[in-house]
Amino acid sequence: MFLKNNKSPIFFSALSLIVPLLLIFTYNYLGHTLKIGGITLKKFLMEEGLIANEKKKPSDVKKTYLAKINEEKKQQLKEDSLKIVTQKDSANFIVDTSKFEQFISQNSEERVLIMGDSECGGLCKQLNDYCIQNGHKLVASFVWNSATILNFAYADTVTQIIKKYKPTYIFLVVGLNELYAKDIAKRKKAAMALAKKLEGIRYSWIGPANYVKDYGINNAFFTSALPGTFFSSKDLNLPKGSDNRHPNTEGYRMWMDTIASWVSTSAKYPLQMNEPIKRKQGIKSKIISLNASKYRGY
Repeated sequence: MFLKNNKSPIFFSALSLIVPLLLIFTYNYLGHTLKIGGITLKKFLMEEGLIANEKKKPSDVKKTYLAKINEEKKQQLKEDSLKIVTQKDSANFIVDTSKFEQFISQNSEERVLIMGDSECGGLCKQLNDYCIQNGHKLVASFVWNSATILNFAYADTVTQIIKKYKPTYIFLVVGLNELYAKDIAKRKKAAMALAKKLEGIRYSWIGPANYVKDYGINNAFFTSALPGTFFSSKDLNLPKGSDNRHPNTEGYRMWMDTIASWVSTSAKYPLQMNEPIKRKQGIKSKIISLNASKYRGY
């Protein structure tokens, strides 16, 4: 009887603790705040606890961490790829970015355009196999038969084609039709004008596979192109075609293999050019064919 009569004080004591706690918990989730005597009651759990936890979601922390790691890896790659050469007795230094540029070029798909005279028509088939093998896209082949550097330099055709197909890498093959040209100063001026059209685009300028001695056209091209962008073909011993002016099919293959080796290892603008496992694959891209005897362009 004594124990039974003493349960009431215990019950009311517990209730006096639980009720205030329930009121405080409920207040934290109310859409408004209360003021008593000009003092605003603070929602501690809602404002400091839950919101603070919301700001530190595990997913957000993970994203931030991964972004930081990726940035650190990218920076480390660039630092490892750069070779700093300090000039002797000078506070200045030269940064050689060739290795970093080569890494970037070999790990990205290029939009390749090849353009030139009739020799371009033979090389484009070989280049197509290289593009397929190395993950590049041959966007177009512009073959201007009987054309010279004058056509390519002064016609608006080249600019329009570049604008339309938006290449990131250009192979330029020109010079076969001016091996006997002696007005070299005029041709060099045109070559420099063409080089200006190519500014801002990575390119390789391929000299003609000539079987006769020229009068200086190769040197005019060499001195007009950017250092490291001109490939001289005049000393290559390539099998001739039936006209004795152009290489035959085997000659074009050998020519392209030599060009590819130079582009991937020595060119100013390197490009991944591993030898194709499969040859003579059909060209699916656009082939633009013109004849300078019918369309001079300027």
